[in-house]
Parts: sequence; structure tokens; C-alpha cells
Amino acid sequence: MWKEISIEGDGVLGLECSGKLSEQDFKTMHAWLDRELARAPKKPALVIFMGTFEGYESAAALWTDMKVDMRHGNDFSRVALVADQKWIEWSTKATDFVMAPELKWFENAAGCAAIAWARPKG
Repeated sequence: MWKEISIEGDGVLGLECSGKLSEQDFKTMHAWLDRELARAPKKPALVIFMGTFEGYESAAALWTDMKVDMRHGNDFSRVALVADQKWIEWSTKATDFVMAPELKWFENAAGCAAIAWARPKG
């Protein structure tokens, strides 16, 4: 499942992924992203807390996640991923070269640093 995480101040959206995510989870996440982006005055940053994320329920869920990533690839100024899982750290570094927003991985204990990094400057 996923849920919205309220982050104080403007310009940073937050969400948390836990357990295994389903295709329906990504569809509701996508609808939430569309609503939040439509209300944002300029490109927000996104902080994704993935400390208890376990993966995908199915190949359809993975495919839907990839479609969400492709659709919103240019919609964020920065994306911070917060997780201790090494495979998430590795995938963040691997995809940073092809994604438009700047991506950065943070350990779970560095959630506040992730928000500070993502927050718009100036």
C-alpha cells in the first residue's frame, strides 16, 4: 500500500510505500499525483519513503509503476528516495542517468535530510 505523507511547507510532495504494491495501488497513486501536480504552482519535488517497501504484487503492478514513472518523468524538480534496501539505492543510481529530475537516495535515518535536499531553494 501507499499513503500520502504531509511535508510542511510548499514545493515538496511526500508519499510512503510499504509492503508489496498492486496495480491498483499505482493507479490510485497516479491519480493522486495528477491532482497534486495540477494544484502545484511550479514543479514540486517528491520524497518517497520506501523503508518497508517489499516490491510488486505482480508484473502488471511493475508495468503500471513504469508507466507512472514515464508519464511523470519531467513533472518534478527533484526526487528523493528514502530506503535502506540496497536494491533501491542501486536502482536510484542506475536510473538517475535517464530521468529528467535529479534523483538521490537516502538511508531511512536521513529522512529529514532528504526533505531538506528536495525542498526548492531560494
